[in-house]
Amino acid sequence: MEQVSIPLGLRTELAETFGGLGDPSFGLSKTVFLREDCELTVSATLDVILANGHSEKWILSLVFPEFDAAAAGQEATAEAHAWFALMVQTNIIEWWHTRETVPNMPTAPQRIG
Repeated sequence: MEQVSIPLGLRTELAETFGGLGDPSFGLSKTVFLREDCELTVSATLDVILANGHSEKWILSLVFPEFDAAAAGQEATAEAHAWFALMVQTNIIEWWHTRETVPNMPTAPQRIG
């Protein structure tokens, strides 16, 4: 796998805290993009702030096919970067709601805190 740089605008989008009504607050840090064949793996540390004030920290990886990963490229538009960040966030929220089952991820997320 080859590490690739994250465009500044996309890095900013990915750094924003997110979550929805009834969901915890999520924040990404230490985000890394790795390319192999026709896929892009996004690996990050995920900070989860629960409604009761408790927090958890996880390491997780998401894999995107080349078709979707094109939106994360240096030459992609700001709109494409925003869309890709939304896809990352959507996948994380989906994982959160299904984390008690076997996740459809390249490696199982690890709770580190």
